[in-house]
Order: sequence, then structure tokens, then C-alpha cells
Amino acid sequence: MTTTASLDSPTIRLDPGAEAVIPIQIRNNGSVVEGYDITVVGSPGAWATVEPAQVSLYPGTTTTATVTFKPPRSAATPAGEQRFGVVVTPRDNPAEAVVPEGTIEILPYLETTAELVPRTSQGRRGRHQVAIDNRGNVPVNVLVRAHSDGEKLRFRVDPTGLAIPPGEAHFAKVRARARRRIWRGQPVTHPFVVEVAPEHSTPVELDGTYVQTPVIPKWLIWLLLGLLALLTALVLLWFTVLKPVIESQAREAAEEAAAAAEQAAGEAAKNAEAANGAATDAQRSADRADEVAGQDPPPRQLVTNETRRLHVITGGSDADTFPLTSDGVFRVSDVVLSNPQGDFGRAQLVVDGVVQMDVALENFRDLDFHFVSPVVATEEIALRVTCRTPGTPPDAPPAATCDVSTLVGGELSVPAPQ
Repeated sequence: MTTTASLDSPTIRLDPGAEAVIPIQIRNNGSVVEGYDITVVGSPGAWATVEPAQVSLYPGTTTTATVTFKPPRSAATPAGEQRFGVVVTPRDNPAEAVVPEGTIEILPYLETTAELVPRTSQGRRGRHQVAIDNRGNVPVNVLVRAHSDGEKLRFRVDPTGLAIPPGEAHFAKVRARARRRIWRGQPVTHPFVVEVAPEHSTPVELDGTYVQTPVIPKWLIWLLLGLLALLTALVLLWFTVLKPVIESQAREAAEEAAAAAEQAAGEAAKNAEAANGAATDAQRSADRADEVAGQDPPPRQLVTNETRRLHVITGGSDADTFPLTSDGVFRVSDVVLSNPQGDFGRAQLVVDGVVQMDVALENFRDLDFHFVSPVVATEEIALRVTCRTPGTPPDAPPAATCDVSTLVGGELSVPAPQ
């Protein structure tokens, strides 16, 4: 071989987001000046750089290049060992390329975020959802619990435990109900906390509020009093005005009816003939009704409460879409935008090609929005993100890309199965 190459450190361990530099020694054992191209192959090659990537050597000389590995801190970077090779190719003799090999062990890391949607509920029961996002590179087991001061609320969490793969989000339902009913009076506000506890990581506490309403609302009492007053007025009107007038009109009607009976007897024959014709028409209508009855009824609709998550990671402009089936209708009532890194740029919620929300990322970390009238989607719902400047995640180096997500909640209507 006219060329030899070796790595100073063929085995390294590296945290996602950190970087490691490995020197590579290259020697020209030939008799002529040779130029070399240096490239990295294998999975780590996607986040490796070589400096310099091209070198020239006189016969019998040696040079050193460096290979820098910097795996991104992302769920797309799996934990574990990954093999790589550094290909040193002579330009004049490419068939004599040498490939020193090495191994990188990507260390695991945990990063779990959670959102409570909606944060405030009211009624006889409070209904919430917890969206849990595993941003780490290993699966995580999560326990979800809820509690309130004084234990004035009962909670039902379904499910209480979740196993979330890297880069995915799962949901848990939280139901809140007061231990004591309020029959009448003013609504009572109950603050509570939902604790999301990832295994081997710091728990996340989410503040929520449940507004308990009375069983008998105040307006119902006033309505009953108004109905009672109206009933009393009607009884007085009956006995003082309507009953005497009706009795007088009844006597007059009886006299007119006796006179009309004689005239009606003369027209009975004509009516009998008309009745025969009407019976024939009725038969025809019945036949048409039978034909209509034989037709298929219009399809029934199946309506469910749905929550969809759209997630965009980009350094420029990108979008994530949720397409609907040809017969589906999604009525959007709730939107929660999440900008955990504090990125700069713009986010747009687009429904059937129409921009319904357009906000600057720098104005919020979490934005909870409710539509007064639901926005109807029949084709697709999309989250468009334009990244101007990525932010800095908590306890982490500055990010290279913007990371924005949204939860879209509402009612999904699809044809029910026949």
C-alpha cells in the first residue's frame, strides 16, 4: 500500500449536543507526490466534518487532519454505539483508498415537557388533557398524578402511567370533581396541580383551575318565580274575562251549528263523491311513500372530541399538516401554541388554505386560544413556521433550529359505519 492512515482515538463517548475532535494520521509511502480526499462514512457522517478535507503529501511524509463529531441534541439521535469509517482516497490511485474505522457511543439524555389543555374548566366536572412530549433520545416511563389543597377535589387520571418512545407525544385525560356539591349560590374556584413524573428525571408540575358551578343556577330561581307570576295572571284572566266570553260565544255557536246542520245534510252527497276521489289520491300518495321508504336513509355522522398535535422543527420555513378524509369535518375550538425555546419568527395556523392565526414567536412561550365560534375544516389543518432566530432551551446550549408545536382541539365528524 502506498498510503497508511490511523485514528488517534478509534473509540469515543459523546453526549448529544457536545462535540469531539479525533486526529487522523496520514502517511504517503509512495515515490511521488500524492493528493488525498478525506470523507466520513456511516451514520455519524451526517454530523461529522473533516479539516482539512483535502491534503497533499510528498513521498515519505506524514500529515494530520482532524475529524469533528457533533451529534445534534435531538430525539432523532438514538443512544448507543454507532460505527464509522474515515475514507482516505488517493486522487491518482483511488483503488488504494484506506478506511480506518472507529466507534462512537452516543450517551442517553432525558428531556420531557408537558402541557395542560385547557388550563381552566367549569361545570359539574372539569375535563382536561395532559400532552406529554418526550424530547430525549431514549424511551421514558411517565406517571401522571393530580392533587389539590385540602383535598377538596376528586381526580380521575386515565392512564396514570405511559411509556413514551423518543420524539413522540402521548396524552392522558384528567377529570376533576368536587367532593361536596353546591346546590345554589356563587361558583367556587378550585386550583389544582397535575404532576408529570418522568422516570429518572425531574417532575413537571402543571397548574390548573376548576370552577365549580351550583346545581341550581341563580337564573333558574328567577325563571320559576316568573312562571309562577305568569300562571297566577292567567288564572285571574280566565275567571274574570275569558270564561264569560267563551260561554257566550258557545251559546251563539250552538245556534249557528243547528242551522248549519240542515245545510250540511244537503251537501253530504257531494262530499261523499269528493271523498271517493280523495281516497284514490291517498292511495297514489301511499304508493309514492312506499317508494320513498325503500330508498337508503342519509348517512349518520359519528362525532368525537379530538386533539391533534402539529410539530415543526426548522431552521427556515416549514409546515406540518393534518389532512382530513373526503367525508370528514373538523370543528376547531381550541388552539395551544408552544414555543419552549423562545424562538424568534412567525407561526401561522392555516385551515383549508385560510390563515386563522398569525403570531410572532418572540411574543410567547405558551399561547392558549379559544375560538368563540368553531372554525370548520374540511380539507386540512396546517402549522406554518418561519424561523428567524432559534432560541435557547432551559439548561441547554443555544439551539440550531426553531422548535414550535401546537395542539388543535375540537369535534371531528365522520360518517358512521353502516
